[in-house]
Amino acid sequence: MTKHIGIFGGTFNPVHNGHIASARFVQQHCALDEVRLMPCQLPPHRATPGVSGEQRAAMVQLAIAAYPQLKLERLELDKTGPSYTVDSLRLLREREPHSRLYFIIGMDSLCYFCSWKDWQSILQYAHLLVCQRPGYSAEQGDAPALLQHYGAANLAALQQVNCGRILLLNNPVINLSASGIRQQLQQGLACSDTLDPAVLNYIQSQQLYQA
Repeated sequence: MTKHIGIFGGTFNPVHNGHIASARFVQQHCALDEVRLMPCQLPPHRATPGVSGEQRAAMVQLAIAAYPQLKLERLELDKTGPSYTVDSLRLLREREPHSRLYFIIGMDSLCYFCSWKDWQSILQYAHLLVCQRPGYSAEQGDAPALLQHYGAANLAALQQVNCGRILLLNNPVINLSASGIRQQLQQGLACSDTLDPAVLNYIQSQQLYQA
């Protein structure tokens, strides 16, 4: 039986309630068997001093503990060198040839998707599920041409083929950013409304994101 797997990549630095809400929405709305949160290797210019890939993975594991359909995907953390989406999806397809992959991105990413490495190949390995993001629309950047060529009208149309379609989701928009949360943590603010309690406890015990 075909397994339907969502792949949700990101830095998750730190993973916050917006990430979890988005993953749960996509899993339920698209009737996926599971959604895997896949922390990327942080490039040197984006790394936060004192926060390792293992710590980001540990925070994801804590944040998803209550949700059996959400999983941690370690693929990119276990690789050395830069992480490219196309390479990760290729590896996942090789590992699990009978699964169908759905790569979850934000509208901000769709607007410049044609600048991604081998973007056409990404669509040979997976469908794209696009979440709404504040300040971005389907009329901007690369989005109109991509949707004209690859767009699916609904989930049923998407599922008629194995890969290569793009579906826009009407998700609740949550205006949270990891960079903003990092700034608040550096200022000593609690962030109890934006972070899972177990994640916040881990951040405090590990003394992460200190000023």
